[in-house]
Formats: sequence, C-alpha cells, structure tokens
Amino acid sequence: MDTIPITMILGEIGVFLVIPILVVILFNLWMHYRNALFLNSIEWVLLEIVPPKEVHKSPEAMELVLNSLYGGGYGNWYERYWKGELAQFYSLEIVSIEGKIHYYVRFAKKFRKVFEAQLYSQYPQAQVIEVPIDYVTKVPKLTRKDSPIGMWAYNVELAKDEVYPIKSYIDFGMDRAVGSLEEEQKIDPMSPMLEIMGSIGIGEQIWFQINMRQVNKRFVVKKDDKEEPGQAWQKKADQVINELRKKINPPDKEGKVSLTPSTKGQLALIEAIERHKNKNAFECGIRVLYVAKKEHLKGDSIGAYTAMLRQFASDDMNSFKLSGLTKPSPEPWKDMLGINLFKMKRDALEDYKARKFFYGSFNFKKIKRYFEHPANLGGNPFILTTEELATLFHLPGRVIETPTFTRQDSTKSEPPANLPI
Repeated sequence: MDTIPITMILGEIGVFLVIPILVVILFNLWMHYRNALFLNSIEWVLLEIVPPKEVHKSPEAMELVLNSLYGGGYGNWYERYWKGELAQFYSLEIVSIEGKIHYYVRFAKKFRKVFEAQLYSQYPQAQVIEVPIDYVTKVPKLTRKDSPIGMWAYNVELAKDEVYPIKSYIDFGMDRAVGSLEEEQKIDPMSPMLEIMGSIGIGEQIWFQINMRQVNKRFVVKKDDKEEPGQAWQKKADQVINELRKKINPPDKEGKVSLTPSTKGQLALIEAIERHKNKNAFECGIRVLYVAKKEHLKGDSIGAYTAMLRQFASDDMNSFKLSGLTKPSPEPWKDMLGINLFKMKRDALEDYKARKFFYGSFNFKKIKRYFEHPANLGGNPFILTTEELATLFHLPGRVIETPTFTRQDSTKSEPPANLPI
C-alpha cells in the first residue's frame, strides 16, 4: 500500500488556507480602489455662515437646518460593493483666526441648495458665502521638527455610553421664547467656548471641527440573554431605559415590582434619553486644533482651550473627555528625540485639513490592514442627535457679545413691489 507523502498533504491543506486569504486581500484591495474613486469624485464646497445682528430664535432653528443633512446613507449592495459608494459625510466648523470667529460647513456640492433653503427659512437675515480658498490651506504642512509653526490638538470622546446625551440647549432652557426682553437672562452654553476662541491674538488660530455622517446599524442589543448585533441605536436606547427603570423599581424574588418613588434626576435622565431617541442622529468625531507661529505660541493657555466643552457635562447624563492630546510622553525615555510627538502633530494637522475621520487609507506597511475593509479604518465615532449638534453649533443671539464675532453689518429686506424697472 502506497503511502501519501506528508509534503503532499501539507500542500493540499495549504491550498485551502491560501485561497481564502487571497480572496480577503483581493476583496479589500478592490474596495479600497472603488472607495478611493468615489471619494475623489466628490465635488466639495465650503460655505461660511454669517449670522445676522439679531438672532431671536432658539437653537431649535439650527436643529431643523441640520435635519436637511440627514441622508446620504450606505445604499444597497450594488452601490456599496460594486460602485464603492460610502455614506456621505459633512463637517461643521467654528474657527477663530486671530480672535475673529467664523462659522463654516463643508459637504458635497449637491447638498448646497437644500441646505441653503433650510438655513434661509430659519435665519432669513443670515448670509451664506462660498469660500474660494479653504482657510486650512493657509497653514503649511509640518515637514520637520523645527518648523516655524507650533501647534497642539486633541480629539473629543464621550465619557459614558453614547446613548446617554450631553446637556443640550433644552436642558439650559433655551427652547423657550427668546424675545429681546429675555435676551439678557438667557444662558447660552456656547458662550464660554466662543469667548475663549475670541480671546486669542495675532498669529494664533483655533479650529473646532465636527465630522458627521448618518448613523449606522452597529449596536449590540441583549434580548433573552442573547446578543443581537447590527441593531439601530434606538433599540440600544430602549434597552438602557429598561435597565434604568429596573434599577429604580427592581423586582423581588417572586418577580413582583416594588413601586419605589423615583428621584427627579432619575426621571430627567429617562426623559432625556427618550426625547433624543426620537430625533435624527449622526455618527460624529470632534477634534480641536490650536496653531500659531512659534513666536506667538502660548503654551500656558492649553488648560483653558481643553476646557471649552466642560459646560455641556452632566453627572447624570454624559460629558466630553479628551483623547489623543498632542503632548510629550509622561515617560520621556520612550521619545527622547520627540519624533513620536512630531508625528502625532503632523498627522493631526493633516487629518483636520482633509476632514479625514471616517474613512482611512489602505496602509500596505501594516499587514493587519490587508484583512480590514477600508471603510473600517477611520476613527471611532459616537452618536450625537440633531439636538446635541445644534447645542454645539448654532447662531448665537446678542447674549454673546464677543467683540470679534463676525455678524452681518446690515439687514437684508425685500425690494418694494412698485419699484420701476
């Protein structure tokens, strides 16, 4: 009886192992190629929103505007895997250039008409200007450690589960009437942020950017002690609400629920989660960047700049925390030449300029990237509803008196009907 050589057996097994690996690599290469073509085909537009002198509307007006960007999802299998289409993404940006504050939005040009129509319907006296030269291009790349440009940057994450909302404009009481008599009594949570951004001087810039796209079904929900992946975030919110209610009124050994009086904080938290889950939501990534000429660099102000979003925190609900702060390592011997810190700063600046967050590039130097879909190589987004986004990005009223805040100098009005032609 002839024996089968061990090399032949290993060869047969090797074929079955190599083929699946090659299929995965070729598929990812194909998707990277198609995704790159899709992203390069997008015609972007950067618009500046100039607020009017008087804004007597609550941030709910901006919430309605942001609803117009809810869309541009993932499409069907043909659009995703053959055409390489990705979910559309947008950015909301508040920028201070030497203390002068600007509001920007950036998205694919095809969304411009819808966005402008919604904006003018809510803020008829505002002005929308297409920016011919992107402000980020005026800052040179970091090509060496002794660059004349100094900077630091950080990303923002949520401290708790993303189902828990931050303190929004409704929690600050800004959803009520905002007539001129009540203007001075309002508390706008954007005030500390805009005051800090408006306080910088010559040669300094602060960039605040929110990257956003329609939320994906990526949540894991427990049902009957089984995990169900790929669920909508509203189902995760329902699960959290049920868990909170069980904590308030836990069942006894016989399964009976004791009616324990709820505290105001417990009821407010459940009400806030229920309110947010009924609104449109986006996956978001937030980054903040400070850049200045080295002779104007103020390193002692970093503490104030990193605290710009502290007012949105709530012990019962959620808050923001920093990640990826470009600072020297606490263990100096690990980066004695400062090379790693320089790379962090260089990458942070380039990622901001490219508005790059959701979709990474196919990196041939890292073998594990061969086994990942290119669409999964970006940052880790978290959910913010339109209510939360409008809290972070809305046109403020006169309650914010920052001298360098850019507003319309004149009021627009319709021409008289009897004007001779």
